[in-house]
Amino acid sequence: MSYYTHGKHIGKLLLVLLLLIFYGRCWGQAREWNNKKVDDGTIHSLGNGKMIVYGQGPQIRTIYPGPFSTPSLFQFLVEEPDDLETKSLRENGSAIWTHDFYHKDGKFGSMVDFIDVDMPVFNRQLNLSDKLHFRLKLNEEVTILSINLDENTGSGNMLLMTKPGAKIYQKYVYPKPLYHQIAWKGKVQVKKVDNKNNDFLFEFGIGQSELYFIGGPEYPEVISNSKEVASVSFDQMKNRTYEWWNEFSSSRTDFRKILPETLPMRDKLLRVIDDVAVMIKSQQATGGAVVAGYPYPLGYVRDQYGISRGLLALGLHKEAKNILDFYKNVWGRSGELHCAQGIGVDGIFHIHENDEVESPGYLIIQAFDYYKATGDKKFLKSLFPMLEWCFEVQKRHLAGGMLPFNGDETYVAGGILPRSALNDGSAEATMLFIDGGQMFLDWVRKEKKWDEQRIKRNQDVISDTREKFKKNFWIDNTLITNQPSRLGYATIPEFRHGVCERGGSDCLVFGIEFGGIDWTVKDINGRYQCAICIQLGPLSKIDSKIYNLTSVSLTATYFNSPLISINQLEPVVSEIYNSYKKYGVLSPQYSKTSTSKRNKSVGYDYGLVLYSLIESHNKGAHDIYEQTLEIADNIGAWSEYYVDDKPQGTRCRPWESAMNLEALIKYAMEFYVLSD
Repeated sequence: MSYYTHGKHIGKLLLVLLLLIFYGRCWGQAREWNNKKVDDGTIHSLGNGKMIVYGQGPQIRTIYPGPFSTPSLFQFLVEEPDDLETKSLRENGSAIWTHDFYHKDGKFGSMVDFIDVDMPVFNRQLNLSDKLHFRLKLNEEVTILSINLDENTGSGNMLLMTKPGAKIYQKYVYPKPLYHQIAWKGKVQVKKVDNKNNDFLFEFGIGQSELYFIGGPEYPEVISNSKEVASVSFDQMKNRTYEWWNEFSSSRTDFRKILPETLPMRDKLLRVIDDVAVMIKSQQATGGAVVAGYPYPLGYVRDQYGISRGLLALGLHKEAKNILDFYKNVWGRSGELHCAQGIGVDGIFHIHENDEVESPGYLIIQAFDYYKATGDKKFLKSLFPMLEWCFEVQKRHLAGGMLPFNGDETYVAGGILPRSALNDGSAEATMLFIDGGQMFLDWVRKEKKWDEQRIKRNQDVISDTREKFKKNFWIDNTLITNQPSRLGYATIPEFRHGVCERGGSDCLVFGIEFGGIDWTVKDINGRYQCAICIQLGPLSKIDSKIYNLTSVSLTATYFNSPLISINQLEPVVSEIYNSYKKYGVLSPQYSKTSTSKRNKSVGYDYGLVLYSLIESHNKGAHDIYEQTLEIADNIGAWSEYYVDDKPQGTRCRPWESAMNLEALIKYAMEFYVLSD
């Protein structure tokens, strides 16, 4: 396999082989791409904490040039040849990718991609024996400040800027000018091909070429980084980047030494462990937050709870701590936290309905998960002011011993649970409050953070909520998802910040520049509409309905909640497994009690089911272990949703991948060892 040097030069090839032996570099699974076929949509990520690039085979689909919460500047897509086939491989332990190119005459070259460890710079080197064309498609908010071309040397650069107020995601904007430079040298010719859309054709000729996407984000930083790129060789940057990745990968648990040799699919699990660890790290900012995926460059509380657990399972304690540090710093500056926060950009909050529930509960449990894994008492104490806020802010939403749903709950966002049920009692949010609150109060008492009278008042609140939990949510030996009776105890707000219930393209606010999440007002039928749609009249009244999404009940096991024992949940776990054996698809019974008409599940259902099968000592864990590994895509990641086990929604997802991986590791280290 060719590497980052020209394969015809035997001396260089021998040097590369020596480097491979010296560094022990090896490769993962090949990701194949073909521009004549419908691609399977697999996305891979590259990053260094300062910049993220998302690739689809050899193409760049999204680039956040740093900080992470910025507009994506452009796409870089294959134009010719029209019979191109690519095999892409990632070096184990790193986010360094090599793409080999093929056409009708066979292999004609290779390309190496990585983001430099020291700078927000994406590096690409091509070695070709035939021409290859890419189209640069600048986003409409990008302005070209200058273009310098030297056709004699094949070198040049293009300085770009997005104006203040360019859209990041929905209505959130980057407040300052954002600068970026593209530079190239070697066998490269660049010409404009679409004046209307600012598209440029990059022709890479026979020989070696290099391409650099250089971030800042400020203009002086872009120029400084560009000068360093010009003074340091591609190979120097690649080797220092590899060493950085090697140090990271060496810091995690070495599962090669501890996984049983007889473990089924052992090699694939080891590969996926490496895939997921690198995928999460490449999407984690230097400030600690991990993005939720390529369409969502924000730090989501719920997503990072599952990511943190996956990191702890991998032995990556530093990275798990950094997530909590991110929230501590945001809260320290603003005094608030919401569904998601801007990464590297102050003042951006993604505010959903009922944001003061569920997310704060996750944060409390996440902090104590970290403390349990590390014993880092000093750090936990530093989180106390934030955790105190997380506990207190939930209490005002208690009604009848229940908390409502957070509006960004995955089942709601995925159309599995209707948005009209958000003010119902939520079993999951209430469970998080009880369990996390008890952890917090026990620690507060031990550390004497509050006086005993205050502790007792709050313990009474927790105890009362716990006492009512089964009455509210344990119906006919089943943990239900929602409880409409909360509406009889609560004062339902006239306004809430979230999604218009008119929905999708029917919502008129989507015709406005920003659209999406905004203030809504309750109509006479208790439905929430945006300021424009409310003028069309009320939406139809929806009768209260109890939903039974059995995956929600499995969260009790995932949270290790004492509220519902595994023995009580065992019939549900067995039902899910028996359905899988009958139909061959993991579908946690949504079609019975949800709005979904298909076998739709969220991406982490596989991990939840496997986790619960392990805890209930169900031998079906063997089958679900293999099925969970089987559906991991060819870069070792899981998707946001699945329909009949086929990926839907956002790919390359850190949250779902981390949760599923934690369950796979649990199976290998606990269940399989005991059952072998």
